[in-house]
This record gives sequence, C-alpha cells and structure tokens, in this order.
Amino acid sequence: MDCSLFVLINSAIRNTLKNPLQFLRKNTKFTTGTILLLGKTVEEHNNIAFSLNEQVNSILQEAYTCRINNLKKSITLANEGLKISREIQDKNLIAKCLNQLSLYYMISGSYDVSIAYAEEAIVHFKDTQDEKGIADARFNIAGVYYKTDNHHLGLVHLIDCTHTYEKINDFHSLAKALKSVGTIYEYFGDQNKALQVYEQAIAASKKSGDLNLKSNVYNPLSGIYLKQGKIKEADELIERAISIKQKTGDIRGLAFALYGRGKIRLVQQNFEAAEKDLLDALKIHQESGEKLGIGMTYNKLGLLYVEMNETDKAKDILYTGI
Repeated sequence: MDCSLFVLINSAIRNTLKNPLQFLRKNTKFTTGTILLLGKTVEEHNNIAFSLNEQVNSILQEAYTCRINNLKKSITLANEGLKISREIQDKNLIAKCLNQLSLYYMISGSYDVSIAYAEEAIVHFKDTQDEKGIADARFNIAGVYYKTDNHHLGLVHLIDCTHTYEKINDFHSLAKALKSVGTIYEYFGDQNKALQVYEQAIAASKKSGDLNLKSNVYNPLSGIYLKQGKIKEADELIERAISIKQKTGDIRGLAFALYGRGKIRLVQQNFEAAEKDLLDALKIHQESGEKLGIGMTYNKLGLLYVEMNETDKAKDILYTGI
C-alpha cells in the first residue's frame, strides 16, 4: 500500500473507530468491495502502521550509526525517514527525523538550519508529550549556542537537558550533555568545575555502557591536564581515547582524539609527530564535513608552524582556516 492510501486509512481510524469503511465510502470514490480488495481494512492498517514505523526507526538507527564516518549519508537517510513520516502523518516520527537532521547540520556547521529543525521538532514533541524528545532537541540547540560562543544560553539549555535525562535515567544522553557542560565551564576558565562535571560525565557513560561516550570525555579531560602541566596524565588519557576510537570505528571521534594528541606533542616539541597527528585529524574532519574540527586543526597547525619557524607556512594555513 502506498503512503497516500495509508493516509486515507489513518484518517478513517482517527475520524471513526466504529466504522472506518463507512468513512472511506463517504469520503472516497472507492466502493466497499474495492476497499476490501485493496486490503484497506483496519487490521492491515495496523500492520502497515507498524511496518512503516519500524522502517523509519531502522533508517534513523542507520543514520545515527554512520554519523561517525559518513555524515552526508546520515543526512540523506534522515531526510528519507522524514519524507515517509510526513506522508503517514506520524508526529512522533516526524519529530525524531527533524531532531536527527538538526544534530547532523549542527555537526556540519549549518547552525541556522540546525536550530530551525530542532525548533520544529520541539513543536511535535510537545504535541506527543515526549520529554526526552524535547530534551534531545534542546541539546542540539545548546550545541549550536556554545559552538558560536553563546555559552550562557548553551549552558541554560544543557542544564535543562540534564535534569530531564536524570529524571528518566537516560545515562547515554546524560553523559553527552554533561560533557558539553564541562566544555562550557572550560570556556569560562573554571577548570575545577569542568573537571568535576567531566567526572560526572564519565560516571554516566559507564552506566550507559558506551565506550565512545567515555572516550569523548577523555579528550577534553586530557586537555585540562595538559594546561595544568600534567603531561603524563594527559598523554595516558588521550592514548586511551585513541585506542577506544580505533576499536569502535568512531572516525569523527578519532579525529578529535588525534588533535588532542597533536596538542600534547606540540607542547613536548615533538614537531614531526604533532604535524602528523594534526594533518591526519584535518583529513578526517574535511572528509566528514566537521567545520568546527577543521577550524580548530588549522589554528593548531598554524601555531605548530610558528614554533617550527616556518612563518610562510603558518600564514598560509591560518588564512585558510579563517
């Protein structure tokens, strides 16, 4: 059954639970025999609803999984799911698709598009009273805010998210939100508070059983240790992060971890190793369309070339990153 016919059945079910066939006879040109012949019964409607719901959820799962190494495919899949969801008029599925698109556009640096998708998702999540969905959409908006230096607005949204995730025991999402809160406290220059929140994020990631979440926190934690002059601790953490990323196949996450190790090698004045890590990170960021990562890496490469007294190379790379 195509989606347009499914919508007719859906409308019939919504308008009269007792006699959907009567509704269809009144509102379409189909005779009862034609309707039955085409399989437009309440039972098949329910089967198709379940089938399409499963199909969209499967598409979204695949989209979310491949975001770590193929962001363009994630966007294509999420749009495919959104098309089906709109055609069958399922608000919850529409909201989930919109929210995933918001996430992917936030990652790729298309911030206005990301916020627009998130705000539309929130409307649908409110209609279906989906607290987690609302929190997930606000998490995306918070990500845009703190990546565009609106740290206080980002923090407000993130704190709201953490309260919801704690309430529903969603430790996976809680770990992600806490990691972002820690990042904002770093921007504020409050390393002690950042360390405290990062430890909370690690604890939540352990409860979720997701290795990638834990390694995501190791990266900024390593950076704090580096700023504190604790080179050994910083090095140990970043190596653990890289090892996990390699095992799990999280290519985007690996790029950020390589960037973190490049920073350490720069401080150690191991310029050759630092350049290799940073160039490897840059290549992955460019392939995945991670604009924030690209900018960060160009900046660090520029500083590296300054340290190496390669002024012209430093200027070129810094101008490229602007």
